[in-house]
Amino acid sequence: MKISTKISAAATSAAMALVLGMTSFGAQAAGNMAGQLNAQMVLQAGCYISGASNAGSSGVNLGTLDFGSQPSTFTGVLTANATGGVGGAGATQIVCSPDVTALTVSVSGGNNAGQGGSVGTGSRAMKLGSSYLPYEVYSDAALTTAYPANATALGVTLPGTGAAVTLPVYGRINKTSTNGMTSGTYVDTLQVTLAW
Repeated sequence: MKISTKISAAATSAAMALVLGMTSFGAQAAGNMAGQLNAQMVLQAGCYISGASNAGSSGVNLGTLDFGSQPSTFTGVLTANATGGVGGAGATQIVCSPDVTALTVSVSGGNNAGQGGSVGTGSRAMKLGSSYLPYEVYSDAALTTAYPANATALGVTLPGTGAAVTLPVYGRINKTSTNGMTSGTYVDTLQVTLAW
């Protein structure tokens, strides 16, 4: 028995159309998609000492209240602001975000609080051996508001611009005694805390 197969022209056309349709479907797979991607970063209100690596640091070098060099027989008033801190030469500066418009600042009494009253005025004192040179520290360049030696914090207003401002610690010596003092370098160390 012999079986003969004949494929009709219509069946051949249908098969070809199916193959071409499958090929076309594969070619139509290319396309595009669009959407939104958001970017964000949270910046926290803060302050740092210019030159320090980050905000909120402790143990930062705030510099020195350097009253300069005078004869050991000087009398009168000398002033100084903090210089030579972590930011390098010049006044020690603090930078705060614009939304920080006020700080509270406290300054300790140092290592010799209340000493040297016979030499001059001031709640703190620098020391050389057994000699003391009293001085005071203030929250403003006009020297009107002294920081309490018991480290009670004072409020200090900032401009709210985000620009650097001088660290609000200013020193004043008022030596009233006409007696000469031992020559050499008188020193003291203050702990300064800034909060916002």
